[in-house]
Amino acid sequence: MNGKKVLVTGARGMLGSALMNYFGNKDTIGFGSEFDITDLNMVSKKLEIFKPDIIIHTAAYTDVEVCEVNRDKAYKINTIGTQNLVNYCIGKDVLFIYISSTGIYGRGKNTPYTEFDKANPSTIHHKSKYEGELVVQNHLSKYLILRTGWLYGGEKTHNKNFVYKRFLEASNNDALYSDNTQIGNPTYVVDFVKQIQILIEKNQYGIFNCVNGAVNISRYDYVKKIVELFDVRCNVNIAPDGMFARVAPVSHNESAINYKLNMLGLNVMGSWEESLAKYIIDLKSEI
Repeated sequence: MNGKKVLVTGARGMLGSALMNYFGNKDTIGFGSEFDITDLNMVSKKLEIFKPDIIIHTAAYTDVEVCEVNRDKAYKINTIGTQNLVNYCIGKDVLFIYISSTGIYGRGKNTPYTEFDKANPSTIHHKSKYEGELVVQNHLSKYLILRTGWLYGGEKTHNKNFVYKRFLEASNNDALYSDNTQIGNPTYVVDFVKQIQILIEKNQYGIFNCVNGAVNISRYDYVKKIVELFDVRCNVNIAPDGMFARVAPVSHNESAINYKLNMLGLNVMGSWEESLAKYIIDLKSEI
């Protein structure tokens, strides 16, 4: 980072951990849950001490189902917490990188979303994340808003390691069921981190989709590929209607393409199958 001081929020989460591993040096600091982004005084004091050149804001309240019934907490963390960080950056030469979601596009169409599609989130989680986007856009000029989705990766012991959890399920069952009604982009966190570095180095600003390439890939396709790559004898079946009923009115389509990255010739995120295969090879070496 050429001596720039980088601050990562949510540093012990899946993405935050990957960022710390990739950028980690004496000029990078990571804050975990002990850093309460909803506490304006705490945020102001800590940032004034560290004086970051770049803030990568990954901390968020991500439980889509719980957000639906605890909207105050969702908005307090995802929107007000973001506002507190943004307030520090106003009038300063700080690059603010906000991690958002392709889920903010909502239910507008059946084909992959580009950055030029209108956001129309359908869940409280995605509404609170989109409001965070608006805070960034309305108050800062030096920012990156990065919309990603279906992130996986990290240590196998991480409580949100979707891939490893499916391996354990498949290892202990003859059959699994998975939803084929929602599509998206399984995205490897390491690819995402490398893309973030390139955007920083190329002095890019604005809104970007950052996902691994995937066309019409459902949760069922994703889980089936995980089991296949692990060489586990387990049948993956399409879940019957209602088996995975959800409180949150999630969009059936969270898929996107890196339209702007492609036009700029900066897209380094490969296909979802190739990246998943690489990650599972690494996991196998640890099992």
